[in-house]
Amino acid sequence: MNLVRFYQPRYSVNRNLVNEMMNSFLSNDHHENYIYNCRKPAVNVFETEKDFKLEVMLPGFSKEDVKISFQNDLLTIKADNKETETNKNDEYKFVRREFEVYNFEKQFKLPQSVNTSSIDARFENGILNIVLPKKEEALEKTPVEIKVL
Repeated sequence: MNLVRFYQPRYSVNRNLVNEMMNSFLSNDHHENYIYNCRKPAVNVFETEKDFKLEVMLPGFSKEDVKISFQNDLLTIKADNKETETNKNDEYKFVRREFEVYNFEKQFKLPQSVNTSSIDARFENGILNIVLPKKEEALEKTPVEIKVL
């Protein structure tokens, strides 16, 4: 005969709540994965017949802060704002803080259909627009009509 430990549901719920509360005291107020994902900028990806387009939202960065590279089928976007680290003003203290400019690096695996030699990037009003044209052989061609004799 095996003995089975029996937990009453109301006690296990309370125990889980207390464990969660005690664990939250030991860590910071924010979930680490949430903060990590918030540091990555929002990206929109579009596709047309001729190309792909990426829109990357980069508020607080200038054109000089952004570096784009392509290697081994990976497009890497890196933003490094040195002013955020060096120009901390000790005169003011935060009463409420809802955003900060974080340095980041984000990578995209590009499909084989992208013509990597003619990638174009423009930075306007805090939004980085990257156009990835498709190769000629990847473009969908109109069907050729054949006449029957």
